[in-house]
Order: sequence, then structure tokens, then C-alpha cells
Amino acid sequence: MGVGQLEQLSEIAEQLRTAADELAWRQVRVCRKFPSYDDVPDEDLHRSCRRNVLRVVETLNGRDILPADISEDEAKSGRRRAIQGVPAEDVVACYWAVLAVLRDEFIARASAAGISSEIILVGTRRLWDMTDRLSGVLMQARHDVDIALARRDERQKLAFLQRVLNGNLLPSEVVQFGSAYGLEPDSERWVFRARHPQGIPQSLSRHMELTCVGGHFAPLVGPIDGDLAGIACQRPSVNDDLTVLAAVGPRPLPMLAQAFAECTRLLNVAVRYHKHGLVDRESLSVRIAVVEESDIGAALFDRYVATVLDAGPMAGEILRSVQAYLANHRRIQPAAAALLIHGNTLRYRLDKFTSITGADLTDTEVIIEVWWALEYWQVRQDRIGDGTHDPLP
Repeated sequence: MGVGQLEQLSEIAEQLRTAADELAWRQVRVCRKFPSYDDVPDEDLHRSCRRNVLRVVETLNGRDILPADISEDEAKSGRRRAIQGVPAEDVVACYWAVLAVLRDEFIARASAAGISSEIILVGTRRLWDMTDRLSGVLMQARHDVDIALARRDERQKLAFLQRVLNGNLLPSEVVQFGSAYGLEPDSERWVFRARHPQGIPQSLSRHMELTCVGGHFAPLVGPIDGDLAGIACQRPSVNDDLTVLAAVGPRPLPMLAQAFAECTRLLNVAVRYHKHGLVDRESLSVRIAVVEESDIGAALFDRYVATVLDAGPMAGEILRSVQAYLANHRRIQPAAAALLIHGNTLRYRLDKFTSITGADLTDTEVIIEVWWALEYWQVRQDRIGDGTHDPLP
């Protein structure tokens, strides 16, 4: 394109610059045809539309920069429209509509000035290319805002979940703020806490989100102190053989913090026993007391285990033989088979245990005490093996 032809485009561009305010208001009227723009102030739209005029001017002049007095580019405008709640498809459709106004004005003024169709076509192509490119800028800006808003919402949801489960909200506040996340005032929910040896795999979080959904309630799931915790409308489950999951429920909203505290207790007990899968109070049963009632366990340990440990090098075999005997309902042959020893060997070890401790393994109360002592011993051994050398808390 020759210098003279470029000057002709520049002359039309300067005409558009002179009419910038009037052209901006014409664009505003086009924007008002989109109901989603109803809450956007005229001044806001006029500012953006005036920028559109100056963008067209610079494009016709072969430049891709805005004048220094323009404080907002298309990306900033796109982000603000997102915050104002204008749908992305409306933003792009409106942008094309207002740029069509400016293209038509360019063509009309160029034609009236007697500019050749070839030069008009060059200018029109520049404006089409600009519109197409900046539409992408608007969409990317919207995408960035959507991601930022989603992250903010996720942070707010996680903060709410943690405050509820850790008991940092009053019961009335749980009811008040919970409605935003689908927690209806009279509803009851399950609470869970899960632990995986590798932290919190994404697959575990996704499994909880998919399987714990119900009705109009999407489960609230998030990390708490390295575990995965959540509130669900139905009893949760696990999706692997490594996760241990403690669940309590269903409970009313004001009792969710207490339910989570119970989940934490159950989870700690289950971990001490190397349990996997779903655990609750029923499945752990008296083992909860073994872990938590350490004074009782320590006393029984001294009576039935420590005396054997002090008796000689066969102490471990004797104690494990008693464990197997009790685990197999006091039947000699199944217990011996589990230990890979002869039945007479097992009988000898049981007699040895009886002679050292004085325990009568036919007495129900004594059997309970011996079982408790051996469970306490086993859990304490596991803690030592894990590098925790203090006895049970």
C-alpha cells in the first residue's frame, strides 16, 4: 500500500477520533440491547466504548498501541465485566456488535470521501483482524477471572469447613452460614476423616466428591492437618486398600464439630491398630478403650505381660501364642495352625503363661483382662516400631 493510500486511511481514522464521544454513545445504546448489561453504569460503558474508537483509530493507522490517556485495555475491561456478572458469551457478542458499528462508520465515511474499494477493503480487514484478536483477549481475561473466583470460592468453602469441624463457629453460625453450601437448618449430615499413607491423593478427594453427593447437597471436602475431612449427606466409603476412614453420623448441624472430634479419636485408634477401610465405633469396639484408657492398660500390662517379658527369652513366643489362642476362640488346633507349630507346643506355652502370671484362661473375666493386656502390648510395640518410644497416652 502506497503512502498516499495510507494517508487516506489516516484521514478517516482522524475523523473517527474527532467523533469519539458520539460514536462511544452509539455503542452504549447497542450494549443496552443485552439485558445482562443492565447493571453496568453508562459511564463505565462509555469509557470502554471510547477506548474501542481509539483502538480502531490506531489500527487503521497500522499501530497496535493505545493512547497514553487510555487507562484500561480490553483485558481489564473483560475482567471487570466478569466481576459485574456479565456472561462470557454476552461480552463477546456485545464486543462484536459495537465493533460492527465502528466498522460500518469507517466504511460509510471512507465511501463518502471517495476512497477506493481496495483501500476500504484493506482497512476493513485490519478491523476484522483486530476484532478477532481482541475477542480472544476478552475471553482469556474472563477465563482468568473465572479461575480466580473459583479459587476464592474454594478457599472460602475450605475455611468454612475447617471452622465448622474444628468447632470455631457457634451452632447458630453453622446454621446461618451453612445454607450457602447446601446445609439446611434441619438436615443431618455424616462427618468423616480419612488418612492415606501418601497424604491426600487426588483420587481419594474425587471419590468422596462423587460418592457422597445426594439430593441438592454437594459434599464439603478438604484437607485438615494432613488428612482428608468432610461433611456428606450419606455414609462415605474408600476406594483403595490403604486408606483408613473414620465416619460418624448422621448428626444435626450443631453437632458436626463433636462428630468430627469423635472421628479424630476413631481414626487415631484405627491407625494404632493398622486398620484400613471404613471404621466406626462399632467396628473398633473395646479397642477404643484399650488405646484411650491407658492407666487400665498399663496395670494389666504389668500383671500379664511384663511378668512374662521378665521371665526369659521365650517371652515373645509365649505371648503371641496366647494371642493366637484367644483370637481362635480358645481352640488349640486352629491356633497352632495359625502359629505353624504343633498343638502340644501350644499347650506347653499356654501352661507356661499360666504358671508365670497365675492367669486362669478358663475364667471369662481373666480372659478379658489378658486380652486387654496383650492388645495394649501390641499397640505399644507398634508405636515403638514406628519410632514413638513413649507408652500409650
